[in-house]
Amino acid sequence: MVATPTVLLEQRLRSTSVTIVLGVAIAVFVATALIVADIGSGQGIPPLAAAVLSVGFVVVFFCFLVSIRVVVRVVEDASGRRLEILYGPGGLVHQKFARGEIESATAENLTLMQMGGLGYRGSLRLFHRAALVTRRGEALSLNLRGNRHFFVTVDTPLNFVEALGR
Repeated sequence: MVATPTVLLEQRLRSTSVTIVLGVAIAVFVATALIVADIGSGQGIPPLAAAVLSVGFVVVFFCFLVSIRVVVRVVEDASGRRLEILYGPGGLVHQKFARGEIESATAENLTLMQMGGLGYRGSLRLFHRAALVTRRGEALSLNLRGNRHFFVTVDTPLNFVEALGR
């Protein structure tokens, strides 16, 4: 029998601006598809254009879907305490940072320029640095094993630092 994790702290991120930007991108894809279809004037969309538009639309729509609901939480179960970030309805995509993986956690006040803009930025695997940015301001900053760094904008980063015990 698997024990259900206990949620110690949870916050739903305000991701409205990211969702709006992605919604506009979807509208641009649809408009572009209509324009390309009209250019073909009865011959249909050229196969390459249809493939590019289809793949682009699926990628942007997936990003839109996972940006609708983003939840950051600290949970504890038999394996210990960890930070989880759930993207999309039902945590369609998720990230987990075990407490043993987190060397230190601090609160920082950052500008959008310092974070690289809105959305998910960077890659922990490739660049050893990533951020989940839904607004400017307070962020939870994690120094991870392997000289990696991750930060996420939350309203109460000090509460997350305390909940993580770091």
